[in-house]
Amino acid sequence: MSPTTDPATILLTGATSGLGLAVARLLAGSAQWTVITTARSAERAGELRELLGDPAGFRYVVCDQTDSHSIRAAAGEIRELLSAPTIPPLRSLVLNAGIQTGTTASATVDGYELTFATNLLGPHLLVGLLSDALTAPARLIAVGSGTHYGRFRRSYGMVPAPQWQDPATLARPRDGDGIRAYATSKLATLYWVHEIARRAPQSLDALTYDPGMMPGTGLARDRSAIERFGWKYLLPAMRVVPGVSTAKRSAQHLAALATGTDQLPPTELRGAYVEIDHIVESSAESYDRHRELELFQFLDDATGLAETPTAAWWSVPAPTN
Repeated sequence: MSPTTDPATILLTGATSGLGLAVARLLAGSAQWTVITTARSAERAGELRELLGDPAGFRYVVCDQTDSHSIRAAAGEIRELLSAPTIPPLRSLVLNAGIQTGTTASATVDGYELTFATNLLGPHLLVGLLSDALTAPARLIAVGSGTHYGRFRRSYGMVPAPQWQDPATLARPRDGDGIRAYATSKLATLYWVHEIARRAPQSLDALTYDPGMMPGTGLARDRSAIERFGWKYLLPAMRVVPGVSTAKRSAQHLAALATGTDQLPPTELRGAYVEIDHIVESSAESYDRHRELELFQFLDDATGLAETPTAAWWSVPAPTN
């Protein structure tokens, strides 16, 4: 997406805390960008409005990513907002909302495993329903995580390596390690972004943004007391280590990507993996054409998008050669 001075709209999910809130604060008061933010409840949306000081260019939509009915209602509300003459075209999607829990036994109202539903099914459904509402040139940014590498340096032992299984198994509530499920969902995010990048027109850049390890944020809120203490008070001292960042620093780079004001080579962003402020190679495991297509088709079927009108490019797999 080229830098523009024309008014445009950003959709930002997960703006109520951490990285998303930091991005929202950077965008608050912008004369160019209208920001549509999502929150999982009306109460959380109200809290976000108060935190931001209710800037004029913000709109707030309730969207619970664990509930397909809530997502469909949110997509309808967003489309209605975009149809208003006072709202500029939708040019950027920042998919930041996500969850990390300690178990894979929890089920959503739709019967899916909570982490898989929140981090994959929810974004897939929301983007699919809005795919034909994007105005070119546009950018889709999914927030990823270095935990997908499965290396000690990326999580310092706090997150086990991802363990891929077929999507139907990953989507089913079961006994298991929720923290590993989080890492696996971030590996799946890369598969999803790669498939979007293959299918989408050249006017839409799809990429994954890794904000780095951000100690002190609320990501470890479901961990043990000792882990929460280390995450909040001990690990922040590691912010000088490569791959470790702060919400403020990473938000600045993410906001630049979202608005097309970044300094990264535009020809290299399609399907790219951006770690904090530079493009790097994601894990070797994250490049698997079979898994990418299998996951995308499963998400389409599970969300009902296979029978829902979307942008023409959405439902057409890219050639494999």
